[in-house]
Amino acid sequence: MRNKRHIITLGIIIAIAFIVVILTFNFVNISEDRRWVDLSQTFLYPLSCTLIGSGIVTYAGLEISDKVLENYNKRIGYGLSNRQIYFEGSANKISETKEDLQVSNLIKSENYMDSTTTANDADIAILCIDKEQTKESKQESNNPNQKSDSKKMSKWQMEAHDQVTALKAALTPDQALIVYTDGWLHDDTKALINNRPFSVLVNFKGRIVSDIHSLLTTLPPRNGE
Repeated sequence: MRNKRHIITLGIIIAIAFIVVILTFNFVNISEDRRWVDLSQTFLYPLSCTLIGSGIVTYAGLEISDKVLENYNKRIGYGLSNRQIYFEGSANKISETKEDLQVSNLIKSENYMDSTTTANDADIAILCIDKEQTKESKQESNNPNQKSDSKKMSKWQMEAHDQVTALKAALTPDQALIVYTDGWLHDDTKALINNRPFSVLVNFKGRIVSDIHSLLTTLPPRNGE
């Protein structure tokens, strides 16, 4: 329907331009007034050519933009309706994230509620890491000038690093990885995430759903899509 309107619009512009050219040409031939001849040569002819050229360029631009938008809409529709999500890690955070996805209601629930989905099958793998709050860590969190170098924190960071490394190794480059945690990861762990394509670290609950939507619609095609 849109292409039909474009063709009609282009046809009208070209038709008007040709009519102007023909009328001007005929009028100049029968006119003895040099002013009309000069007006036609300096204004009407260039105007007609400009109208014709503008019509062609406009039509070509609309055709290209339509194809781009069509492809974009297809990618969005496919990403939100067909791509699978795999969860691993903290049961509490997984449950909260699934509830938020249900509230957003943009992704088919079967695409993230299926417990049989594996990391290899999924388009996005989400690793949820829950940091246990101890009395020591709470006291330290209230004092920004005091570094947390406790053994418990170091152990947690090492375990988180191992979890990220293991899941990263199980994924292909065209699969997305989201690490969702309320803890402070070691710089080496952050580098693992940052240096991998289509990967993101999420520390806030309000961002997790938007990042899932973004990656679902921007991932490259895989498995013959």
